[in-house]
Amino acid sequence: MLKSKYLPINSNISRRTHIKAIIMNSMQIIVIGLIILFIRILYTLDARHFYRTATDIAPTEYFVLTSECQIPYVDPFSSEALEIFDPKKFTYVSCTNDVALVQQIYLHETKQYKLHMNLSAMAEVSNTNDDNIEDMYCCYREIKRSGIYEFTTSGYELSSCQRFQQDFLVPRHIDYLITECYIGNETKVATQKDAFTFIQYRKLTDSFNAKNFSKLGIKRPSVLLLGIDSLSRINLRRTMPKTFTHLQKNDWFELKGFNKIADNTFPNLMAALTSYNQPTAEKKCQCKTLGGYNQRMCNLIWNNFRDYGYRTAYAEDVPIISTFNYGRYGFVEQPTDYYLRPFAICIENNMHVEKIDGLPDCIGRKHYAQYILDYALQFSITYTDEPIFGLFWMNSFSHNSFDMPATMDMKILEYLVRMKDENILERTIVFLFADHGMRFGPLLKLKSGFLEERLPMMFISLPQWYRNEHPEFVKALLVNKNRLTSPFDIYATLKHILELTNPVIEFPYLNGTTKGISIFREIPKNRTCLKAGIADHWCTCLLYEIVSINDKEVKNVAHLLIDEMNKYLVSKNIETKCAVLKLNNIYQALRKTSRKDNNSYNELTYRLWYFVRPGFKDFQATVNFNRTANKIEINVEDISRLDSYEQTAYCIDMKEAKKYCICRK
Repeated sequence: MLKSKYLPINSNISRRTHIKAIIMNSMQIIVIGLIILFIRILYTLDARHFYRTATDIAPTEYFVLTSECQIPYVDPFSSEALEIFDPKKFTYVSCTNDVALVQQIYLHETKQYKLHMNLSAMAEVSNTNDDNIEDMYCCYREIKRSGIYEFTTSGYELSSCQRFQQDFLVPRHIDYLITECYIGNETKVATQKDAFTFIQYRKLTDSFNAKNFSKLGIKRPSVLLLGIDSLSRINLRRTMPKTFTHLQKNDWFELKGFNKIADNTFPNLMAALTSYNQPTAEKKCQCKTLGGYNQRMCNLIWNNFRDYGYRTAYAEDVPIISTFNYGRYGFVEQPTDYYLRPFAICIENNMHVEKIDGLPDCIGRKHYAQYILDYALQFSITYTDEPIFGLFWMNSFSHNSFDMPATMDMKILEYLVRMKDENILERTIVFLFADHGMRFGPLLKLKSGFLEERLPMMFISLPQWYRNEHPEFVKALLVNKNRLTSPFDIYATLKHILELTNPVIEFPYLNGTTKGISIFREIPKNRTCLKAGIADHWCTCLLYEIVSINDKEVKNVAHLLIDEMNKYLVSKNIETKCAVLKLNNIYQALRKTSRKDNNSYNELTYRLWYFVRPGFKDFQATVNFNRTANKIEINVEDISRLDSYEQTAYCIDMKEAKKYCICRK
């Protein structure tokens, strides 16, 4: 049709003349240009094409390709992935369409907050005019941290409701509160509730002297750790395309070989914050003893930053599964200068909560994660001229379902844009990262499921002045994006940042307990998982070959695995509550290939994906097998459960054992 309309056939005119006629016809060029533009728009709307850009895919189709580590590229939009994820079904939905009756305003000059009542909105709600709304009033309830037993659902005090007037100046001792607005003195149900946090400016009270740095001419960067639970670098591209595109366009550095070191949040985050693996962290921090986390030997990195004059903050949503409290005692003393846990517990118990996939999503008029990110922004805006260190962790929209991050894509992007617009990124090193990928559910059934679980996202933003002062850091990051890295390296990097803030005092960034290397230094090309502190079961760059699931040795290893799991239940004294496990079938069997032939016949490593009875529950394990002794070597707590155990382990409270318990009832 295009040819017949714009290129009339004429035997007396050559093909060359036709082409010349098109070039000379400006209208035709415009039409063709619009057609091409339309095709390009359609092309970019196809997410599969959108992601496979030259900057995202190495020609070799590997995330990491070195002599000791090969991590293959995974297409986030493979045909099997699109069978379980349809991006058209997910969009951001606001928690409410109501207009806020009370607004929070920050006064930059005095570093104070005020509460402003929206009189026109109040008049509309009360069906009157702005000059006659005496029957409507607002009050606030102050939230305070209370008690030392953080492992309970308490931990806060909520005051009686105090009325406030227009543009009420929030006293500096108030860290968080709930506002309530009522129509009429006899009304007992609030027309609207809101919750607010305040980063109240406080001068340093310790002996640290910030003037030392100004005398030495040292400029110190702030550091923010922004975490999203259970989000792999692969699934970020799949479910949060707007966020990912923003990161790419704004020159965030990505570590494509960032590999988790253990199963869940606690060990991976503790490696980044303390340099300890889980057994060492449990011992040093005495996590199940009151006050254990507060001991100096726990080595939490925010204490080092506080020693160097940084203000510190820690905020996490969904307190019931929070990193330091799930199955543990939490903190006796407030761990950081600013701490959000009392607020989080309070609003869950005193405001309207809407859940998605079993976790709180909307609390009051905002998504749970917004409270965490608002706190991070307040922290950064309050201390524009002084360095800060903060950890801000989000579980609510990502922990239980691999596809739910898609609903928050636009909102996360909004906060990243605000950080840029507020010049926060010009004074702050920001780590946007995850602890691991999704650990259960349909995503793990894909061929890429093994990598999805083990490759959390890790992006780093450096201020321009920091790049200018340390061009070698930029060079190292460009190399390290395709090298094997782990959470231990993040701890080493944080120590490296501190080391640079005070060259007068010797401050080694390694402490003998970590296998980490600062990512501002080039990671060795021949690095192995062992050197990076990553066990075989979690390592994504070991080479395995497929073995028949009907192989006698494979079946033997599977039965030995089941025996060890049952022994584990007995060792925990829960065998009367949990069913005896039996092998149902083997779904997949892999055997590690070895470059060393000395003992390769007798000592083998298998990776099995198998199902057990009762309940047809699936597990994945990496196990060392000795043929001569017919024995296996494995830490049972490293065995992965690939489906949710929430409904099958209700009969026990032991966190570590829940994965392997199928309640007898």
